[in-house]
Amino acid sequence: MPKIETPAHHKTIDQLVDKWSKDEKRREALQQARHWVADKFHGEDGETVRTLRLKKGWSQVQLATELSTSQSHIARIERGTENLAIETCRKLCVVLGVDMNTLDAALHRQEALVKTKVK
Repeated sequence: MPKIETPAHHKTIDQLVDKWSKDEKRREALQQARHWVADKFHGEDGETVRTLRLKKGWSQVQLATELSTSQSHIARIERGTENLAIETCRKLCVVLGVDMNTLDAALHRQEALVKTKVK
């Protein structure tokens, strides 16, 4: 898909979120909104990497920063299309505050969700 340039007098969503994240009240509001999204839109999914991240109030970019990786890598993990190295799993456990069994269950749940959505 070709990249569409943002008009000079507009800001991208990423630019707005970055700006808002620097203000304490707006940062807290963004975190609460992400938690709300986890409950309202993904509540029936159970624990997945996406819901664990959202419940922490983090964006994919924030999780990527914590893992020293890219946002696109996080998106692939959350879609269940990434085969994770054990070191990445360990890092995910630390930053998400879960044990390896919880992460394993979350990854399996993601894979199952992807399979049911593809059918």
